[in-house]
Amino acid sequence: METKFEAAVVTEQGKTIAVVSVQPSIFQNSNNAIMIIKALLPIFPGMPVMLMALDNQGTPAYYGRSDLVLLLESINIKEAPWKEITAEIDLSNSCPSKEVEDM
Repeated sequence: METKFEAAVVTEQGKTIAVVSVQPSIFQNSNNAIMIIKALLPIFPGMPVMLMALDNQGTPAYYGRSDLVLLLESINIKEAPWKEITAEIDLSNSCPSKEVEDM
């Protein structure tokens, strides 16, 4: 399905990371968050993908590899080069809720 989302590619301490902005509710279900990360990997080849959500005060929170969470927490992500991206994303192959419904 074609989806629009905001993303930034940042390089920090020699690591290039794709950061994708999502709604905070995505973090409530780790299976869905992991599924979204996996679906985004083809759009950012060779890069780890991290999810970022802003709370009501505009403070970012991250989901993904713990070493990269620590790295991203040390920078001002608002200064990153954010872009709107339109891409085909396939969430159907590994959708946890579909697997549960089929049982």
